[in-house]
Amino acid sequence: MQTGSYRMVSEEEQAMRSKLEHLTVKDHGPVFGPCAKLPGHTVQKAKDELNETDERRASSVKDLRAMMKERAAEGDDLAKLVQERFGDKPDPLLLRFLRARKFDTSRAHELMKGLFPESKQLHFSLTRSVYK
Repeated sequence: MQTGSYRMVSEEEQAMRSKLEHLTVKDHGPVFGPCAKLPGHTVQKAKDELNETDERRASSVKDLRAMMKERAAEGDDLAKLVQERFGDKPDPLLLRFLRARKFDTSRAHELMKGLFPESKQLHFSLTRSVYK
């Protein structure tokens, strides 16, 4: 057990963490394209840095899909665009947004909204008075 840790860390996980310290970026598997199975140290890195687990992955994607529907139903125009564009997309695409925001679903949704040119016009109109 590590000192100062809030949870018990197994010996296997400790060994994996010590191995992570000596790895380079190229050791973490393919960046693009399908990957049948990620190396164990890459899975451990995702768990440490993003708190990503199989359960968290599934629940976050489900929560993000529900949030997209809910916010689109509220009448937000950008949220409707997000729902139209990403509502029927596969889970791996939504996981990209979730990983970029460390599985914070509301921040991932804001990132998706930021992809539309309409959001840039909205931000400009809000800040225009500052520049006058």
